Amino acid sequence: MSVGQAQTVLRIDSLPPQGLLLDKGWLWHEGDNPDWANPTFDDSQWERIDPAKDIMELPQVRKAGIGWLRLHLQTDSSLVLPEALILLVRQMAASELYINGRFSKRFGTVSPNPDQVEAVHAYFQQVSLPAPGESALVLAVRIAWQPGLPYNRFAAAANSLYGVTATTVSRLNSYIVYRNITNIYVFSKVGVFFILALLHVLLYIFYPPQRANLFFSISSLVFFHHWLGLGLWTNGLLTDSGTIMYLGLIRALLYPVGYVFLVTALYSAYAFARSIYYRISLITCVLLAVIYWTDYQNGVLWIEIGSTIVMTAEALRVTVVAVRKKQRGATIILIGMVLSLIGLSLRYLLMFTPLFISRFPFSVAQIYSNSFETFGTLCIPLSLSVYLATEFAFTSKSLAAQLAAVKLLSAQTLAQEQEKQLMLTQQNETLESKVTERTAQLQQSLDTLKTTQAQLIQKEKMASLGELTAGIAHEIQNPLNFVNNFAEVSVEMTEELRENLQKGNITNAVELSEGLGENMSYIVENGKRAASIVRSMLEHSRSSSGERRPTNLNELAEEYLKLAYHGIRAQDPDFQVQLCTQFDDKLQLVTVAPQDIGRVLLNLYNNAFYAVRQKQQQQDNGRDSAVYQPQVTVSIRADQDAIALYVKDNGTGIPSTIVDKIYQPFFTTKPTGQGTGLGLSLSYDIITRGHGGDMRVESCEGEGTEFVIHIPLN
Repeated sequence: MSVGQAQTVLRIDSLPPQGLLLDKGWLWHEGDNPDWANPTFDDSQWERIDPAKDIMELPQVRKAGIGWLRLHLQTDSSLVLPEALILLVRQMAASELYINGRFSKRFGTVSPNPDQVEAVHAYFQQVSLPAPGESALVLAVRIAWQPGLPYNRFAAAANSLYGVTATTVSRLNSYIVYRNITNIYVFSKVGVFFILALLHVLLYIFYPPQRANLFFSISSLVFFHHWLGLGLWTNGLLTDSGTIMYLGLIRALLYPVGYVFLVTALYSAYAFARSIYYRISLITCVLLAVIYWTDYQNGVLWIEIGSTIVMTAEALRVTVVAVRKKQRGATIILIGMVLSLIGLSLRYLLMFTPLFISRFPFSVAQIYSNSFETFGTLCIPLSLSVYLATEFAFTSKSLAAQLAAVKLLSAQTLAQEQEKQLMLTQQNETLESKVTERTAQLQQSLDTLKTTQAQLIQKEKMASLGELTAGIAHEIQNPLNFVNNFAEVSVEMTEELRENLQKGNITNAVELSEGLGENMSYIVENGKRAASIVRSMLEHSRSSSGERRPTNLNELAEEYLKLAYHGIRAQDPDFQVQLCTQFDDKLQLVTVAPQDIGRVLLNLYNNAFYAVRQKQQQQDNGRDSAVYQPQVTVSIRADQDAIALYVKDNGTGIPSTIVDKIYQPFFTTKPTGQGTGLGLSLSYDIITRGHGGDMRVESCEGEGTEFVIHIPLN
């Protein structure tokens, strides 16, 4: 091949077996003029250009947007061709080809408006030249560059503006074979990775604990999309340049992602913790991705070859560690890695060895190169797949053995359970007879206990009534003494009055009659007082019918407070206590059973008096030197839903160890004969069961006790 110096003419004087790349003799001019397709047009002043270069290496084309390429082509007379030449066009632009002024081929949409340009990816598209005999040809190409696309080098191949290779029909078979071989190898890898992805995702679904299947299925799916994109590009199924560019971006980034998940699957399969080397490998892949974005010329090689080397090295390292630890099946993956390294090394050796390429036809070289690449690419995934399959088979066998053992154990357990069931049946019959016998005995004991309880309750009532009666008797004694004394004095004064009247001493008689009147008023007053005490005693001693009626709780609480105080004074006349009442003056009538509430109050008052009396006796005995004033406080407050009644004393308090037991029947801290332990139990039942209320206690040992009663209004 030679190019004339005086004229821009490309002379073809030889034709290599792999074809001749027409990268010299081209002329370029920006703009758009239909006359530039005329073969007689004078283009001597046009700029020389190599359109086979990458678009990014031709800034004048990108700046112009649209322009024309011209090539004067002449076949040397010494080159005898029995058949016409064929041009194989490879481009990443939009073009229209004119041969000797006649329109020949269009790829995409050429327009002076950049928004209307539609570039296409032409991958070795055929264009026929005129038959031999025409000594000179003029190729004119109207070409436009589509801006705004994310140009990247798909599979490291240059995005040629307009690359043309001259060959013949017979030699075209070499390119057809190359394309077919490439498609076979690419789509074979697509199919293998799809099958691996589907197989291992199913294995993960069937056995989720083996997470290596999940990571490996993701890795296989990523490689499936990676090789599918390459297959669509090499097969020419995708022609839109925009789609090709975006697909190239995704494809290049998927490559390291697939290897990352592949190495992650190895870590998971070996049950290794992810080491610092794993993190370094990830960081390296991220840096390679940054280089890919910044280095247009070599970024694809960096991210594909670099990530392959880095992640394969890490996979080899962790596999060697697994083999040293005698990890089951790790040798299988190690063999696969060694074979992969051999295959890929041979592939890259062939790619970058011109001697090998020159000694063999183009198609034969591609067969060897693609074979080694496919072998090296699939060895690691297939070895890992075999490893995971053997692990799944081992797990299945283990589970089958365990299942057989479980079945045997279940049969033994069932026999033992049947024997135990028979023994339990016999024991149950024996126990039922014993339970029946014991139930009869317990029923008899329960009846006896109920009888005893009723007697104790009656005894408690009688004891309370006796204490109350003693207090009432003491209180009645005072007004009776007044009545007797004034009555005796009145008898004497009556005798004196009769004598003064007989003597006619009117003045003395009047004074005596006035004294008699005062004595009678004292007698009436103390008689009424005694009658009031008797009436209260009768009302208290009257048996309760449980009948509820509107009641003034303020008066009821005060009345029973006085009755209880009289009772304690009857036992100990020297006993003194400060009584404090804090009643709600706005309290309305409350519907309760007054006799039952009175019994509750009387019981709480008696307990409070007992507590302060005990504390006073402790002080008198020298146990406490502080000045102590016994005090019992009764408070009543009302809210929207309930009445709260408080009985508080500053006595001995209740120890925390027994505060939970005070409502238990027959539990008492009083000495024998002074209490039966039924008072608080009966009071709790009256409040909670009889009136639907609540009764609680707050006590601090040595400081006092407060009982709080809540009675709901409804």
